[in-house]
Amino acid sequence: MPRYYPVCLDVSGKRCLVVGGGKVALRKALDLLEAGAEVRAVALRFVGGFAGAHGIELARKKYDASDLKDCALVIAATDSGEVNGRVCDDARRERVLVNVVDVPELCDFIVPATVRRGEMTISVSTGGASPALAKKIREEIEKRYPARYEAYARFLGEVRRRVKEKFPAGKRREILREIVTGRAWEALAKMGVGAARRVVMKMLK
Repeated sequence: MPRYYPVCLDVSGKRCLVVGGGKVALRKALDLLEAGAEVRAVALRFVGGFAGAHGIELARKKYDASDLKDCALVIAATDSGEVNGRVCDDARRERVLVNVVDVPELCDFIVPATVRRGEMTISVSTGGASPALAKKIREEIEKRYPARYEAYARFLGEVRRRVKEKFPAGKRREILREIVTGRAWEALAKMGVGAARRVVMKMLK
């Protein structure tokens, strides 16, 4: 198995292609749409969820290489190994990043199991060796970091700007480290975001 270089891609405003019209293709298309991509899906037939997914351009046709024009990346999620292989070959020839679902050897990148809490993203990958294990770990992370961490991450983004404006470099590092390891972090886990915010605001006085 290859060793992957972990990276978060900014696909906002970029044209991305999903080849396939089934449930897996829908999930991939929705994930890209949520990330701000301009999503086009190509298939002869689409499951019902595509009809209600506003923002996804649907092309009811057979895939061909011209569909890759101006694309930043493509995900192949059909039930045809022949079509998926052709998408991979075409994408690599056109220098478009490609992912063929569940076939790591045909992927330039893989999509990890992901937990999102607002701007905070936690991803787990086994390099394609065991998606089931990645899913299990993701579920454990979801329990460990519930929805309140979204609000806290957003709050800390505001705090970081204030700290940078108010304190010198050495003091900034001390404060920012304390916020995620000290009393504020403990208050977040035990009593919630409000308690953690109060601790942080006292530190900034």
